Amino acid sequence: MSTSPDRGWAWLVLLGSVGEHIVMGYLAYASGMIHIALLENFNADVLTTTWISALFLALMTGSGPIASTIINRYSCRVAMILGSLMLSTGLVLTGFVEDIKWTFFTFGILAGIGFGLCYNTGLIVIAFNFEKKRNMASGIAISGGGIGPFILTPVFQLIYEEYNYSGYFLLLGGLALQNCVFGAIFRPSKTELAMKTANSNRTESFSDSVSSYMEIVRSGSMLCVCLGFFLANISIYLLYIHYPEYCLHTKSTKMDVSIFLSIAGISGCVTRVLFGMANNSHNINELLMLFGVFSLLGFGTIIFPLFSSYTTAKVMFACLLGGYSGCCWAVVNSIVINILGHERLAHGVGYLMIYCGVGTFIGPPLAGVIINYGGTYGDSFIVAGILLIMGGFSCLCCTMCQGSVDTKESFDDFEFTVTADENTQTILASNKTDENDSFLIEEIKNVNFGIRFINKQ
Repeated sequence: MSTSPDRGWAWLVLLGSVGEHIVMGYLAYASGMIHIALLENFNADVLTTTWISALFLALMTGSGPIASTIINRYSCRVAMILGSLMLSTGLVLTGFVEDIKWTFFTFGILAGIGFGLCYNTGLIVIAFNFEKKRNMASGIAISGGGIGPFILTPVFQLIYEEYNYSGYFLLLGGLALQNCVFGAIFRPSKTELAMKTANSNRTESFSDSVSSYMEIVRSGSMLCVCLGFFLANISIYLLYIHYPEYCLHTKSTKMDVSIFLSIAGISGCVTRVLFGMANNSHNINELLMLFGVFSLLGFGTIIFPLFSSYTTAKVMFACLLGGYSGCCWAVVNSIVINILGHERLAHGVGYLMIYCGVGTFIGPPLAGVIINYGGTYGDSFIVAGILLIMGGFSCLCCTMCQGSVDTKESFDDFEFTVTADENTQTILASNKTDENDSFLIEEIKNVNFGIRFINKQ
């Protein structure tokens, strides 16, 4: 049984995506607390531990092509449940390994790939279930990424203090298993089934996938967007990994840091919903909004080291970081569809996530290198701010080279006249350049009918 876009079961799918983002939000945006746990348990240097955290976060987005391949071949439900099992297994094993080298596999690779399957599927499933309200639904879904840190950071800080390292990761593994429940809700939508039907005449081989990605690579607009997200992700995950440690170095306690991350979480929850709702209007250019978001966060990051010793400044920066760092994911689906079309959505998101993954992998160790070579956390934050502003300008450049896309109609209004059993029904439909006026024509069986097009220009 399939779901219809924007109604019925689609809203339960949205609820499942919110739940998935709550779990993923803690693992992604409170990753600095996990980083501290690894540091304390293994007594390793900052750079080595940072590489492990960076690998885990990089695969969150870098697993996009794997997720898109599983979704195209099977379904969003299969991808989510498989990812949940891999993530849970990796986290549990991490709690019991005795050599930090093993965590590169258990936490960095196994849990990282599982994390990536869950995260990417939670984004893509929204595009399959919503059309008119896609940006708003995406904003609601990723708001879970703010709820997670807000609720779970203080809870898991208490768990860590009570049950130590092994118990902490064991319960994290149990938390990750909840994604199996959320994935079970992801009933295939009509859009998802239509995509599978369109590809049913051929089995997508490895060469077909490569060919699809090569067509995406040739898109100049997509390249600008990918470069913008690459630069932004270097900065954002550098900040999330090292912000807690930076606060500890400026005389905050671990509980203070958990509260700061909770504040960042609730701030992100509110702004992501508002950002998605604002971009649901066809009068709003998503890329211009991204330029504003990345630039504001960049300027705030550059000036934060000047006031980092003040608790008020830490709270304000937590609000800024949480509020603006995750807004971009509310419009990813719409940006990819506008550039590449619906039929390349999964591959397009997967390709974008490669750039995000590489950026995420570079960011946290970049701060470690700066610190190891005589710099400070403040220096690394200034570099992150500059890269964020550059990422915003890259998205702005995309608006200059973006051409017309895929499914836009070449005429403004047209009239359908459907005749059946001596009854005539006239349906007016607007140009599809306005998403809010898109239409759905239900299948008519066992009826002879005619369609008459009338250009009204």
